[in-house]
Amino acid sequence: MKKLCPNCEELLKPTSNSGVGQCSGCGWSGHYWRAAKEPSLPTVTPKMPYVSIDIETTGLDPETCQILEIGAVWDDWTKPINELPVYHRLVYHKEYRGSAYALAMNTNLLRHLSGQREPWWRDPDQVADDFAAWLKGCGWDGQTGLTPAGKNFASFDRQFLKRLPRFEQVVRLHHRTLDPAVLFLRPEDEKLPDSKTCYERAGLDGKVAHTAMEDALAVVRLVRTGIKRLKD
Repeated sequence: MKKLCPNCEELLKPTSNSGVGQCSGCGWSGHYWRAAKEPSLPTVTPKMPYVSIDIETTGLDPETCQILEIGAVWDDWTKPINELPVYHRLVYHKEYRGSAYALAMNTNLLRHLSGQREPWWRDPDQVADDFAAWLKGCGWDGQTGLTPAGKNFASFDRQFLKRLPRFEQVVRLHHRTLDPAVLFLRPEDEKLPDSKTCYERAGLDGKVAHTAMEDALAVVRLVRTGIKRLKD
């Protein structure tokens, strides 16, 4: 259930009526079906575009495990979230290796990849040029360092992506990463909040999808919600 105030997009708090919430910001109260479905565009358009990237892999070790799925969303702050350009590819390998847990969690992806090859599949050595071409179609000039966004992108996703052939030479990502966790940090936190906590604090569904496309879109929702709540 979405829980954003339709007026100011602050989090709706539960009331004695299970179908009614009250805004923690402006005090609005009403039925949850009237809540905002997604954060609207900021009044002042941010100048920095970014690309939200998420991957699914066969395990945690980038030296031995492989990328199975890549999802990305280009956000230049000019469109509603459901109109933003998206990139979704499965990465085909002749053999798959990884941890038992990750392989089991991605059973559906592996079953799909074992079937007839689809047009949106890419071999590892095709991903860099394919992803760069999509970014250029979104408006990237091919030279400027793009800001990547994602939960744990620098420590996890990037470590896998940079091992794809020519990826770092073709796709120029800035070394600074936009992690939405900092937008939902509270004074009492002893560490950065995880994805589930961020979603709850943003008033979004708290479930972590564990699909590359849905998780990339969730980061965009978190960034847009968090940016609008920053105070001067």
